[in-house]
Amino acid sequence: MSDAKQKELYDAYGHAGVDPNSGFGGGGPGGGGNPFSGFEGFSGFSGGDGSFHFQSGGPGGQGEIDPEELFEAFFGGGGGGRSRRNRGPRKGADLQMHVRLTFEEAVKGVKKDLHLRYQIHNKKKNTMEVKERDVVVDVPAGIDNGMNLRLSNQGAEGDEGAPRGNLIVQVLVDDDKYFHRDGLDVHTECPISLTQAILGGTVDVRTLTGVVEMKIPKGTQVEAKLMLRGKGISHLHSPQRKGNHIVHLQIEIPKKVSKKQEELLREFDEEMKNSGGAIYGRLSKAAGSVFERVFGHDDKKSKKAAKKVDDDDSDDEMEEKKTA
Repeated sequence: MSDAKQKELYDAYGHAGVDPNSGFGGGGPGGGGNPFSGFEGFSGFSGGDGSFHFQSGGPGGQGEIDPEELFEAFFGGGGGGRSRRNRGPRKGADLQMHVRLTFEEAVKGVKKDLHLRYQIHNKKKNTMEVKERDVVVDVPAGIDNGMNLRLSNQGAEGDEGAPRGNLIVQVLVDDDKYFHRDGLDVHTECPISLTQAILGGTVDVRTLTGVVEMKIPKGTQVEAKLMLRGKGISHLHSPQRKGNHIVHLQIEIPKKVSKKQEELLREFDEEMKNSGGAIYGRLSKAAGSVFERVFGHDDKKSKKAAKKVDDDDSDDEMEEKKTA
């Protein structure tokens, strides 16, 4: 490092500064070539919008410099960095929108007409243009809320000779008052009478494919659920696969009963007590008088029947106390 020029190059550029093959030293001692010769006028690497802009202020006049040209100038790429790589026409931008469906439309599938309105950049005129057109989207059966449909080549126009972008359609499904979806299964509620729950029977249930008759087994308990297999929603990609229909049975207890119904219920409860095979309850002593107030029966026979019930209850209570 006795040569002052070589030492200066080494301090500035390391080993590459004194390597005769690197071009930094001009081919030997005393060469002193500038490694950035031709690029002294570049400035403004930040465009303020997250992009990069290159501006030349050296020989050749003002003008923007392609980043790829700068890269090729440093690292090569044919033509000494002066040739621009041909990117070709650019594909159009993707568009996004949403479509709202009813529950039935989502379950069974539907065709929807969509009206698109968007802007594109006209490069020839260097202006923004508004485009409008209609597109038909074929919504498949079984689609669910929040899913997206991708329509190829239905987006914005690209450069001349390039394809359109894609259209992304987000699906929004309204809730249904009767059906409740859980994946491929649907849930509904079905009211049944007290006697149906005890004795069994049948009930009509509305499903996704129509009304079917469902059997109620004897001794159905409160909050029981019955399943209709294969009566649910079709799988989106395998229509032959379907979920199930879950029926939640709701036993309705009458708020009002006739006098005859009350007598029969009391007989039923007494029979349950005597059979010893199930739960029975101690009925209200004032049931007779309450019944009269609710239903307006005030004849002597009704009062006598109510008094007899009270006496029977009193006897039962005395027997229980003696037993205790």
